[in-house]
Amino acid sequence: MVALFVVGTVVVFFIIEYLYRRSPKHAAAPSLAKAHAVRADRFLLPRGYFFSRGHAWVNLLFSGKTRVGVDDFVQKVIGAIDGVSPVAAGTEVKRGDTLFTLRQGNRTLTVTAPVTGKVLDVNYAVVRNPRLLAEDPYEEGWVVLLEPKNIAAEIKLLSVAEEAVRWLHQEGLRFRDFITARASQITPASAGATLLDGGVPVNGALRYTDEQTWQLFEREFLAGGEK
Repeated sequence: MVALFVVGTVVVFFIIEYLYRRSPKHAAAPSLAKAHAVRADRFLLPRGYFFSRGHAWVNLLFSGKTRVGVDDFVQKVIGAIDGVSPVAAGTEVKRGDTLFTLRQGNRTLTVTAPVTGKVLDVNYAVVRNPRLLAEDPYEEGWVVLLEPKNIAAEIKLLSVAEEAVRWLHQEGLRFRDFITARASQITPASAGATLLDGGVPVNGALRYTDEQTWQLFEREFLAGGEK
């Protein structure tokens, strides 16, 4: 179902997907993480992964190290990502520090560290090919490898399993309200445009917004929960 949504002079069509994507026939995917994933509306969450309120995911490895990336929600609401810039290997980061940035055109978003630690390695494959974030965000699309320093305490601040599913569902609804409110402020004529109750606007919604909306999204969805 499509709802007409006007931002500035650009007409954007959002595809609202309700339970459609929850059907098992739509769950086929090439990676192990996707094969063992659950869904919160449209968004994938692999079982056993932890999620920060800043939309970074954490995969605890048997070695005690952690892989970190950005969740399916962010890459879908942004749309095409043109660049990924992680901090350098060897960098010590605290929870809430900048870990990597995502670029679309001339605009960037900052993803903060979900846990404290030392960056041991970066995924140069995703730096060279940012499309991996969309194609396989939870395996081939990992961004940095961390040696955590305080994982026993900080892991309690992350969401996992059903808690993560509920949280991401609420984030989808919150984003719907956020983008609808921004549309009515930017172009009053669009205030009458509606989105299906319970539906989540996705597929690159942010790319059609103004700079202020982009910055507000970063502040409200990416930077608000890690300090």
